[in-house]
Amino acid sequence: MKSLTNKSIITLLLLSTSSQLRAQISLPSGSQTQMLVMTSQIADIDSSLRIDSYSLPQRRRLLDQLYKLNQRYRDSLVNGSKEVFKQQLFTHKVVANDEANQVLLDKLAKQFGWPTRQQYGDQGTFAAWLIVWHAKPSYQKRYYLLIKKAYQLGLIKQSPTQLEECVKRFASSN
Repeated sequence: MKSLTNKSIITLLLLSTSSQLRAQISLPSGSQTQMLVMTSQIADIDSSLRIDSYSLPQRRRLLDQLYKLNQRYRDSLVNGSKEVFKQQLFTHKVVANDEANQVLLDKLAKQFGWPTRQQYGDQGTFAAWLIVWHAKPSYQKRYYLLIKKAYQLGLIKQSPTQLEECVKRFASSN
């Protein structure tokens, strides 16, 4: 195993996720860092999931999973190691998961409508709102009016006020 391509490094990582030690032993010197950087940019959920035939319980579980992914590395950024390398890895994971969550939330909202308390409970609607909150202003703007209307109708608890400020700042900067 003198030289490994990026593809074989990723394959090795995927095959050895249960044993980091085995992956470390199999990799040539210096490849571990490269592998960590590459894999840190991969989301922990597949955004190409086809959710169009998901039942309501499946959609509830999906929103719960998206919430957990939204929070998974944010805590590590705040409370974890302060080493620059680890902070960069956590940041990459947050960005990758946020982007995947946004794609899946788009699919959910397009196919089934914006998550409401009646269908998804307070936790489900909070998960959807949090995905929008942690997105770039252009994404926030896409959902702001929908969230505002849902709040006014009592379909969600999350106030659009915080999003409104972001959307206003975004609009004034463009």
